[in-house]
Amino acid sequence: MAPNPARYYRSIAGCTLTLTLFLVRAAAADDVVKTYQDPTFDGVVSKIMVVGVHEDRSVRGQFENTVSRALRSVGTFGESSLYSVAGTGELTADTLVEAARRSKADAVMVTRVIDVRTENPDAETSFSQYFQAYSKYGDPLPVATTYTVKVRTDLYLVDGQRRVWAVESTAFDKADLLGVIDGIAKALTAQLRTDGLVKQN
Repeated sequence: MAPNPARYYRSIAGCTLTLTLFLVRAAAADDVVKTYQDPTFDGVVSKIMVVGVHEDRSVRGQFENTVSRALRSVGTFGESSLYSVAGTGELTADTLVEAARRSKADAVMVTRVIDVRTENPDAETSFSQYFQAYSKYGDPLPVATTYTVKVRTDLYLVDGQRRVWAVESTAFDKADLLGVIDGIAKALTAQLRTDGLVKQN
């Protein structure tokens, strides 16, 4: 029986689409780059006070709670600093160490944003392209804005305030703040496990 050309080309198109989707997902994967690990520290930390440096207390709390949950999901105690540092006082080494000792944490993990990139892939769409999309789908395509956010995270031991670990994490092409926070929380937790700084489940 002769091959059906239409079926053949549909198969090729399907494979191409699958490969394209795979590559897009791969390109959008979250990334962690380790920038420092103390070679003299070979222990694990059992409870981490999580600090998200941000002027908006709501964003800070959302970040700290999400990272704390991610840590707990792999068997390490995580605690948000927002509930331990009194009032709205300034985040300083002294206040954090005092709060960490009160909560019996043996490490403090501080994360701050170092870069934010906003991308709007459809912003350059011409009128004819937009009209074509409208005709084809029956509804205008939404203008999708995505965010790529890079943060720096440092892990300090409470005793001696010694830095033992540091990474830069990037959350790629997220649609909203929740996606950014969730991506970074998962990436940080995975890297802590990979580097042997928290116990394995």
